[in-house]
Amino acid sequence: MQTPVIHSTGTQGGEPLDDLDLSKLRQKLRFRVGHEVGFACPDVEDLVQETLHRYLVASKDDKLRSPEATAPFVNGICRNVIFEYRRRLYRDGPVPEIMPEPPARGLPEGERFELRQAIEQAIQQLSPRDRLVLTAFYLEERSTEEILQLTGLTLENFRVVLCRAKERFCQIYRRSVQYRAASSH
Repeated sequence: MQTPVIHSTGTQGGEPLDDLDLSKLRQKLRFRVGHEVGFACPDVEDLVQETLHRYLVASKDDKLRSPEATAPFVNGICRNVIFEYRRRLYRDGPVPEIMPEPPARGLPEGERFELRQAIEQAIQQLSPRDRLVLTAFYLEERSTEEILQLTGLTLENFRVVLCRAKERFCQIYRRSVQYRAASSH
């Protein structure tokens, strides 16, 4: 939705605003400010008054370069007044509370120990090549090039071996976890 724009109030050639033009301008400003900050805002009249005050001071000091540009000049003043109002509103607002860090969601020590044992047992049940590839890639975090040199595999073979080793490990691990769960009841 576009912001309402104030159009010329009917003044020509630098004539000062009369009361009728001033009331029309005030009405247009009230709508513009209300649209920007909300019609229920208690400060709409203050913002309109501040805009008119700045406009009258600027026109008195001959800061309006071309009288035909009165409407854009007033729009610019109104926009600045609204921006200043918003900055002041948020600057003086309450400081947000510092939220405490959430507690770590780690496993308890006993469960971590059981998990390590299950992983070690599953790795021991793998073939030596699968064990070597998985431990080098995941536990030792070696680069692919290092693992290729260590095992003598090509890149394509390495990808296949790694994928199949992960699948075998998952199968063995799931079986051991299911067995532990069934035996602990």
